Amino acid sequence: MTVHMGTASTSAPALRAPSLQPREAGGSRDHLRVAPDVRRRRLRARLLMVAIALVTVASLFTLVGFRVVAAQSAFTLDRLTKERTNEQLRYERLREDVARRSSPAAIIAAARHLGMVDAPKQAFISAPSAGTHGPAQSATPPALAPTSYESMKKALDQNP
Repeated sequence: MTVHMGTASTSAPALRAPSLQPREAGGSRDHLRVAPDVRRRRLRARLLMVAIALVTVASLFTLVGFRVVAAQSAFTLDRLTKERTNEQLRYERLREDVARRSSPAAIIAAARHLGMVDAPKQAFISAPSAGTHGPAQSATPPALAPTSYESMKKALDQNP
């Protein structure tokens, strides 16, 4: 390599200016892309923050709403429990009242108050058992005889 002073010929390779033409698909810059505009990035960031804030506020209102409903349900449950207890006590009082009023002494007192008097003599009647004492009778009644129908019709016509 000889360098001459004052001559423009050098044996070193010359540097080329970057080309403004796009490279073909086989180039080494395939992974590079143009960065988005700064204003668009800021707009996206703002929209994302607003969306996150709205979701957070909505979640808080929903949580508060659930708590209010739970508190109201607890009050309703307490009220119903008290009503049930009161009704159970009322039921027991009514049962005691019925038992007191249906006792033999209370029935005798109520009868005397209505003007009833004690019987001078008590008598006990013994009735035969309900079983059949003879030949079994048919459960269906015998058919009406024509004469009995005619006689009944005459009797009904005379006494309306």
